[in-house]
Parts: sequence; structure tokens; C-alpha cells
Amino acid sequence: MRAIEFEERDLEAMVPDLAAGGAWTPTVLRWRRDPLTGAGARILTGVKLQPPTRPELGELTAKPAFCPFDAEHLETATFPFPPEVAAEGRIRFGRAVVVPNVMAYATHSAVGIYDPERHFLDLEDLTPAVVGDALTAMVAHARAVRRVDPAAVWSSVNANYLPPSGASLVHPHLQSSHDSCGLTGQRLLAERSGAWSDEGGSYWDALVEQETDGPRWVGATGRVAWLAPFAPSGFHEVWAVVPGAADITELTEEDTGALGRGLSQVLAAYGTWNLASFNFALIGGGPQAREHGYHVVLKVVSRSNPQPFYRSDSTYFERLYGEALIDLSPEEVASGVRSLF
Repeated sequence: MRAIEFEERDLEAMVPDLAAGGAWTPTVLRWRRDPLTGAGARILTGVKLQPPTRPELGELTAKPAFCPFDAEHLETATFPFPPEVAAEGRIRFGRAVVVPNVMAYATHSAVGIYDPERHFLDLEDLTPAVVGDALTAMVAHARAVRRVDPAAVWSSVNANYLPPSGASLVHPHLQSSHDSCGLTGQRLLAERSGAWSDEGGSYWDALVEQETDGPRWVGATGRVAWLAPFAPSGFHEVWAVVPGAADITELTEEDTGALGRGLSQVLAAYGTWNLASFNFALIGGGPQAREHGYHVVLKVVSRSNPQPFYRSDSTYFERLYGEALIDLSPEEVASGVRSLF
């Protein structure tokens, strides 16, 4: 199997030291390149940006007079799928419910509500069962879409949690995307995986093999491998890799349960770091995923905490240059999450 080369270098800088009265002091930041995509990440040293305390979320998350995802409004505020997608109109598994998205983010898109009975679920409420059941329901929708529209070969399941992540509703939910185009990052992963496999073997198999029990290794749930990426694209980033599943539609109920267990543990670590908001993406590999040796990947990152006036964690580095600026190394993130696995 082809070995992965982890490229990094130290960049030396001189900065005025506030503690030394502005004396110019040498400092080092580390630059890393993602081995598959080539994307860069800069890992800073010195002062960390982790919040010292967690904000009070009561006012933000209080139950409003109307929320379309609350149980008392769900049947009238959301709409059923066509019978060929869901015979009963809505897809249910455990407490989770999947309904059509009223915003067209893709040819086929859906919203998964973790629990209509509870308007807000804090991080500790996103238990393995709650998360796993929601993922299971979303996978059931993905399979239904593929049956009725075989051209919708690019599938993903994604989540924004609280406004700093881009969520327009506080009630925790997931969103899916299924079409013939795919998302930019999704296609990049698939294409680079294919280029890697042309030289022999699966990149994802090599990644799991090389990272197992190393400083960025987190643990395993079922056949799902969890690790911190070498060159993160976001704060506190953790990945899950599902060997044997090349597409969302290939995830078994055991896989979604294992993903639910692991993701719940990552979010528990976020809670210990006083974090409150996150995004995740569960990424299928498209029409040639199996030939490319692709494995379904889940990526989760923390976002800025909700505050009346908060600092976004996405700067010109990320949005305009596609290069992440990170203040906690992947090895430190893995160590913190590993203790909860």
C-alpha cells in the first residue's frame, strides 16, 4: 500500500511581545499540507481562542410561539414526500423525522429533525441514540431518492447547529443534498481519491492504517475509524472514516449507530471545551466511489459560540484563500477527544 507523506514546515516570525513591553520576540507557526487535497493549514502557537466560559443559551433557545419542527406544528408546517419516496409521507426512525426541505439546496434535499418533542437539544442531549436514529432516517431517505432518481449520484448529510454555524432555526436538525453535480469539496475528495488509487490502493485505507494508535488517532466505534486530520480545515476538527461504505446509501444501521456513538462523544468533548456550535458533513463519494477506493467520511468542526457580538471563526484565510487558520493542533484535539472514547 502506498505510504502517505505528511508534509509540514515551521514558519519563523518576529512579533512584539505584549508581556515584554513590545520587545520583538521570535515565534513559530506550523504550516501543513493535506496529503490528499493539497489544502494548507496554519497552526498557531501562543494564545488560544477557546472560550473561557460557555455562554448562557436560555434566551436564544427558549421555545417560541411557533417553530415548524416542534411536534405540535410539524404535521401542518411541513409537507409529505411523494408516495414513491415515502409511502407514509414522512420518514421516521426512533424519535427522528425526515421531511422535504422547503429550500432547494439540491435536486433532492430533506430536513431531518432529531426530536420534534424537544425544541432544543444541548450537546449532552445529542446522545448516541438521538444522533444515530437521525442519521438512520436520513440514510433511508437517501436510498429512496436513489431509487426514484438514479442520476442523483452525489449524496451528503449535513448539519448546522445554532446560528454561528449558519443555522436559521435553533431547533436542532440535519439537511441532505442529492443531485448529479455534487458539492465542490465532495467532488475534490472523490477525484483526488481516484487519482491516488490509480497509483495503487485506497487513500482512506492507508490513512486509517498509518494513523491508528498515533498522536492523531481518536478511536473506533464498530467499523468506523475516528481521527483528527493532519491539516484541519476548521477548529477542533475530527473525522470518521467508514471502511466498506463508498456512498451514503451503503451505510448500514450498524454504521449509523456507530457514527452516532462517535459523534456524540466528539460533541461531549466540545462541551468540555466550553464550545456550543458546530457543523458536520457526512460525505458520499459519487458515481465512481468504489472504483476510487473511496470510503464515506464524516467531518465535524466547532464554530464560534453564540454571543450578542461574536467573532466569526471564518476569516479571509478560509473564505477567500481556502487555507485554515487553527489555534489548537490536531494532536491536542485528538488527545482531548480520545479520552472520551
